[in-house]
Amino acid sequence: MPPAQRDAFVDEMRAAGVDWRLVVYGGALHAFHHPPVDHPVVPGVGYHPQHARRAWRDVVALLDECLPMPG
Repeated sequence: MPPAQRDAFVDEMRAAGVDWRLVVYGGALHAFHHPPVDHPVVPGVGYHPQHARRAWRDVVALLDECLPMPG
C-alpha cells in the first residue's frame, strides 16, 4: 500500500471516530501467509513464516475479542 493511501485511510478512520487498527508486518510481501506451493515465482509475492504466525495470532485475538465464546 502506498504511504499516501495508508495515510488517507488513517485520516478517514480517525475522522469517523471508529475503533480500528492497522498492523504493518515489516518486510512482508503480498500473500506472505501462503506457504510456497508448486507455483511460479511472482514478483512482490512471498511467504514469510514468522509474519504468517504473527498475523494468524492477531486474527484469532481479534475474533476472540469481537466474538467471544460463551461460558
